[in-house]
Amino acid sequence: MSGQPRTAFKEWAAICRALTTGRQDIILRKGGIAEPAGGFAVAADEFLLLPTFLHQSAEQLVPEARDLLDGIDADKPPEGSVVFRHVARVRETRRIVDPAELAALRPRHVWSDSVVAERFHRWRDELHVVSVDVRPLPAPLVLPWHDDYGGCRSWITLEPPP
Repeated sequence: MSGQPRTAFKEWAAICRALTTGRQDIILRKGGIAEPAGGFAVAADEFLLLPTFLHQSAEQLVPEARDLLDGIDADKPPEGSVVFRHVARVRETRRIVDPAELAALRPRHVWSDSVVAERFHRWRDELHVVSVDVRPLPAPLVLPWHDDYGGCRSWITLEPPP
């Protein structure tokens, strides 16, 4: 893990595919249920992408991006492990509090408009937008799964390998 970020960002595997293939260049986030007061803050300027496989559904993506789910289960890591293939670097962050600003983001992400609206209005009217550049790691980073990596939160700190 030497030289790699020790912070990882959890996101749907389909959205990670969109980020890594250039179909999306922003992360839209409200905050995970397990995060303090449902809040969100960027935990690192550079982080590994941790694809997650729970709660994904085609209806939450725009129709032209539903192909991102094709064969997605083949990307699941072996039981008891976690695999990182990409690192993201933050270009810009901002917080949107005016729902009229959401329309300008439409070409930059693959979420359905209903998901974006629901996330914007949950708890309080705001949404965090993180612009990122994503690049592949030279080789996949495979680590053992730790229970600390679970739960509904955006960020995890990686345990050093044994």
